[in-house]
Amino acid sequence: MPSEYAELMNAIFRDRPWDASPEAHTHEGGDGAPARRPPRTPKGVTVEKIDLNGLGGERLTKRGNAGWVLYVHGGGYMSGSARERREVCQYIADMHGRNVMSCNYRLAPEHLWPAQIDDTLAAWEGVLARGVDAADVIVAGESAGGTLALSLAFALKERGMAQPGGIMALSPSVTQAESLPSHSANVATDYLLRDAVEKGALRMVYGGSECTEAFLRSPVVSPLYGDFAGLPPVFLSASDTECLVDDARVLYQRLCEAGHPAALDVRHGCPHAFQMFPRMPEARDALAAGFAFFDRYARA
Repeated sequence: MPSEYAELMNAIFRDRPWDASPEAHTHEGGDGAPARRPPRTPKGVTVEKIDLNGLGGERLTKRGNAGWVLYVHGGGYMSGSARERREVCQYIADMHGRNVMSCNYRLAPEHLWPAQIDDTLAAWEGVLARGVDAADVIVAGESAGGTLALSLAFALKERGMAQPGGIMALSPSVTQAESLPSHSANVATDYLLRDAVEKGALRMVYGGSECTEAFLRSPVVSPLYGDFAGLPPVFLSASDTECLVDDARVLYQRLCEAGHPAALDVRHGCPHAFQMFPRMPEARDALAAGFAFFDRYARA
């Protein structure tokens, strides 16, 4: 049964007008909605604004932490910012022993693909320019940010660049070329996305009707069709009532068939991208499962 907090968030999204954005639309690497008060910073965690290779972002650190997370925000490539994800990033820094850098990227509709992946790649280079070892970084993100975390690995592979130590894709979209059963089956229970996935809303960001089938099946756009050989372990998380749950399930199945190190965590009755709300018990459990997976893999 979903937690009370999960039910509360479902109710909030259910009652929200369909044309209302879940967060303030920000552009050019902005800092988010100035009217929204930032969450309280946990004791011992330090939050700083940083520049990641020309992109705005935040660094969240805690004494004694080892390793890093590069967190890429979601928002359908059209909204969100590093500041808007401060709550989950500072929770990771506080509870999971890893410092975090979070990045902004250019947003649609003013900036269409490949602006988003180009900026994520620039942020990755910015992290490494700070002297961080690639193998010590987990690239994480929710929704479109989870897709970008996966896409980044293929962009790095194409360029022969160093891979991160892990990918944590939370409620990602993994295919733009085909419809999966949950895209339509869960429309009535996904109060945040509703029928946006079924209608292919993200295709506008990729160029709409001008997109070819070959383009939509390219791994950087649709990670489902990529060869994960040489890529890091992948942790996938989703809710069984969201439209993108089959994206996580199908990708996990393909990774298992290929013998690639992967884990899948599915929670019940939560909203899309619930992992960005660490006050939700299911979000805390999903994040804990993800970091435990990477810790086990590192020990092995």
